[in-house]
Amino acid sequence: MRFDIDGRIDNLRVPSNRTGLSYSIYEAVSNAVHAIEERFGVAEFAKRGVITVSIDFDKEKNLRHIAVSDNGVGLNQKHLASFETCDTREKRAIGGRGVGRLIWAKVFQDIQVRSTYEVGLDKCEEVRFRFDPRLNESLVGIEHHPGKVEDVGTSIVLGAIRPDQNAAIGKGSLTRQLCHHFFPMFIAGGMPRLVAQIGSSQRDIGAYLAERVAKQADQKVALEFNAIGELEITHVYAEKNISQGFSNAILLAAQGRVVDTIEIDQKFALSGLENGKAYVCVVRGKFLDDNVDQERTSFKASQAELDAIHGAALEAAEAFLEPHIKTLRKGQKRFVVDLLQEHPQLAVSVDDIDGYVEKLTPGMSDEDIGKSLFTVLYRHEKKVKADIISIAADDTAGETRQDQIDKLVQKVSDDAKRRLAEYTIKRHQIIQLARSLLRYSDEEKKSYHWEKTLHEIICPMGKMLSTKDYDDHNLWLVDDLLSYYSFFASDKAMSAFGVDGERKEPDLIFLNPYGFRRDGTNDPVVVVEFKRPGDEQPSSDPVDQVLEYVEKLRSKTVRDQQGEVVSEIGEDTPFECIILCDLTEGARKRFKRSLAQNPTPDGLGYYGFSPTHRASLRVLSYKKVFRDAELRNQSFFQKLGLLPEEVRKALSETTAVTATQAAE
Repeated sequence: MRFDIDGRIDNLRVPSNRTGLSYSIYEAVSNAVHAIEERFGVAEFAKRGVITVSIDFDKEKNLRHIAVSDNGVGLNQKHLASFETCDTREKRAIGGRGVGRLIWAKVFQDIQVRSTYEVGLDKCEEVRFRFDPRLNESLVGIEHHPGKVEDVGTSIVLGAIRPDQNAAIGKGSLTRQLCHHFFPMFIAGGMPRLVAQIGSSQRDIGAYLAERVAKQADQKVALEFNAIGELEITHVYAEKNISQGFSNAILLAAQGRVVDTIEIDQKFALSGLENGKAYVCVVRGKFLDDNVDQERTSFKASQAELDAIHGAALEAAEAFLEPHIKTLRKGQKRFVVDLLQEHPQLAVSVDDIDGYVEKLTPGMSDEDIGKSLFTVLYRHEKKVKADIISIAADDTAGETRQDQIDKLVQKVSDDAKRRLAEYTIKRHQIIQLARSLLRYSDEEKKSYHWEKTLHEIICPMGKMLSTKDYDDHNLWLVDDLLSYYSFFASDKAMSAFGVDGERKEPDLIFLNPYGFRRDGTNDPVVVVEFKRPGDEQPSSDPVDQVLEYVEKLRSKTVRDQQGEVVSEIGEDTPFECIILCDLTEGARKRFKRSLAQNPTPDGLGYYGFSPTHRASLRVLSYKKVFRDAELRNQSFFQKLGLLPEEVRKALSETTAVTATQAAE
């Protein structure tokens, strides 16, 4: 078989997230580490070794060359022979693959080597050459000279970068790349001093990293699966800006190099660590060292073996991050409780909140939790519908079918109660919103805006509605019975519903009460008038105002939007007039002199009767309206037994506080 060196070089893989230039530096530095370890031994090499990466640019700031020098053992005769041999196995035991020099040739056109090594006990020799693996004699122009002991080591100068390669590099990016790539060696204390130099600027990578990384814990995990054996796991915190790929990840390392990165930022929401740091988990072990490919860019292990290692690393990371995860769980629990308060129907899938939260991914977002709960509700309702259709189609009798029907009825009943709970909660929110409108400054209370806004919340202005428009209003805030009138007009001229030529606009008028309607009797007509919140003295007498409406409506025929008769108002038709206002001192004085002069027991309203108009009069303060609405609504919460205990407790506390505030 013939060997095509050009094809071999072209086929070398360089990871897509690393440029060939960067990878060339990694290879040269790795070779330097091996040479230093051989010279000084395992115990001393990290203390005594020095590696310098120098980058030089020309006047136009184009890359001139990259030089990597070390004080390692040098290219003696044995190493020189290995240097010239492709895919050599000389350094396989310490991670060497014998292909790094080919990557240099893939990226650079000019590779110069100078190395000094010891010969015997008291001599040194220097060798110089240009390296070109595409030639049969790859050590071009090799020269041997006497050397000095202080020069022992090797210098590789990579120049004339090929046009198709990325030549962009700077001090910051070089620092981050070296930190990330050799991070496991730095963490293990197995990295010589590494200096990055661009022009006259130097940076000690180890010192830079030490200031920004704090090792937290080491542990060993034994994996029995496929005899993977022992894994060494190191947990550290580091500053986020060291390297983007370095932050919040599990790094699988082999032979002192990062080979694979597992992002865990979203899984554990690590961007929110309280210490403001990034978390990094480094995983090493003999199995990983033995199963890395020759470029050290991936592992040759099976997917099942890699999955087992990933699982062990994730489990170790989760255990280490337990305090952070507990904080996340608390936040998730608060969100779930809040969501179930607002949407009790979702409780169909949550019996125990703590148990439910424990099953969530720690970094699961609020939006994803909400989507999950709504999806479960949709599937539940879909199944209930399918069960109803199935039972309806089954005409067989028997205890089994009856039992199925009973269970299904219970499900439907429970679902209805949860919907009632949700409706009740929506009412509570409307009450809170309405009450918030009563908080205004002295300047704001002069504005008609507040009266208009309150009117709009209770019932939209400028419309004629019927009971079928139930979702368009919140009349229950004033009185639940108002919702059962068949026709009502909101801020419409009387001429719009049958009173010819009359331009007066009652705020609200109600006719034909379905709830207590009796044939052959005069059904009561209700008139509601809003007065501006905060008015010290109403601009007009509100009692006179509503009674004038009564006079204009008396003996009139009311028609709806289609012109059909809604009500014939006769001389005996009773009226109920409701006035909503703030009971300021000026307003109280006016009502005490009116037909509605009787104070209610709670002191928050007045009532009276006009025999002439056959009209009862009720004056209600906004405070009383919203307080009474909250108290009525609160009674619903006593029926929320289907919800998890913590949700029921939270709902009860919230409504109790709101009701107390309203009462005050």
